[in-house]
Amino acid sequence: MSSAVYACKEDIQIDTPSIASYQTVEVAYMGDSIPVDITVDGAYPLNTIKTTFFRNDERIAEGIIPANKAGIYHSKLLVPFIKDIADGPAEIQIMVKNKNFNYTTIMVPIQITRPKFPYLTLKTAYGDYKMEPVPGEPYKYAVTEAFPNTKLNALIEAPPYGKNGNSFLFGGATISAYATNKDSIPFQIVRAPGSTFTVSFDTRSFEAAPFLKPSFGGIEFPNFANNIAVIEAEFKQNQLIGLDGIVDIANWWINPSFLSNNGDGTYKFRAIDGKYRITADQALKYFKIEPMAGDALANFDPVRKTGGVWVNGGIGDSDGSAPKERFGIPSMAANPSLWNPQKNVAMAPLGNGVYQIKLIAGQNLFLSNVSGSTVGISFYQNSRSFDNYFALNLVQNLYGSPGQPTSAGGTTRFELKTSIGNVSKDAPIISTVSNRTLGANRTYVFTLDTKVSPAAVTITLE
Repeated sequence: MSSAVYACKEDIQIDTPSIASYQTVEVAYMGDSIPVDITVDGAYPLNTIKTTFFRNDERIAEGIIPANKAGIYHSKLLVPFIKDIADGPAEIQIMVKNKNFNYTTIMVPIQITRPKFPYLTLKTAYGDYKMEPVPGEPYKYAVTEAFPNTKLNALIEAPPYGKNGNSFLFGGATISAYATNKDSIPFQIVRAPGSTFTVSFDTRSFEAAPFLKPSFGGIEFPNFANNIAVIEAEFKQNQLIGLDGIVDIANWWINPSFLSNNGDGTYKFRAIDGKYRITADQALKYFKIEPMAGDALANFDPVRKTGGVWVNGGIGDSDGSAPKERFGIPSMAANPSLWNPQKNVAMAPLGNGVYQIKLIAGQNLFLSNVSGSTVGISFYQNSRSFDNYFALNLVQNLYGSPGQPTSAGGTTRFELKTSIGNVSKDAPIISTVSNRTLGANRTYVFTLDTKVSPAAVTITLE
């Protein structure tokens, strides 16, 4: 790398620091830590020296050099490693500021080049694997092995390159440079254990392989549009459900009403055999699961006691000062229902006319910890309207905190009420009681038995 020393002549006002000279490299590689030496003159005490890296007028990185008086200062500035940026010119801004906040700046031109590493290292729990350059593709690297597992959480390590280079990691569900050792890339392929497959990575585009297409229970989603993808398919009760190809699945909310966690990354489908619509929402990060009848969402069949039962909610019998977002899936904050029938939530049909929904206090359901504010939910027979509701009989309540099944546990936590302002459209509501907290992160199970009239509601804690 070449370097240069520059002397600076500037029109300096009184009380303004001066950059007498600076020295840095003229050419650098992405990923370098380039040395910057600055000589500062000035009669007043200094505050800071800041170095900022710009590319196409966009601030990419910056560093602070502690400074308190005139003199020579040494620092290093990281040249960031960013995808899809071509080799070319960039600028370093050097700013010197004194205690009176007067300052001087200069712009230093620099040429940036993407390195072509001799190799990369795939780092896994099973060991390290050397990734070699792919002929004819200058930034692509690959390794082919009989890896011990077809699910391969890995990091990719780049070696130091050139005089000022650093070793660093590529990683994360959405791959970036400078990852930590916890930001693994979730490579995955469908193969027999012990089969040979190839892992590849491109240091310019950050494209990597292999990844599975997003799927639910082995059924692939079509391409996402506006963060939404939908499948409609038959599922069986107790069917094993794998959630594959969602790289950030650890951040998704998994509906406990329909899916029981097996503890090994798979789930059990709790609802009865039938056709269901599964909507994968990348923005809200959850799967909306809804029963179907033919090509439409299922309404309740009052004769056969089958089909869909739908829940909505929001403010209960008392408004008060708490936020109005009091019920919603996957969270009341991100997607509140607000008594809007277009946001009805499906209960899981368990069979024999019994339906269930599991709600987590503080996530899906208001804690009811604010005096004068309650949350209420109602049960409906239509998927997207309040036209037909269920008359209710609250046969099992909870008392005290944590909730006990008998009144010996303390004061009641839920009541059968009428919604304030008739927001439930005449439907009776199961309402919390003002200022009697449900306890953060407790899972409340609401079970509806439609074989009896009025429908029987049982509330338990999981």
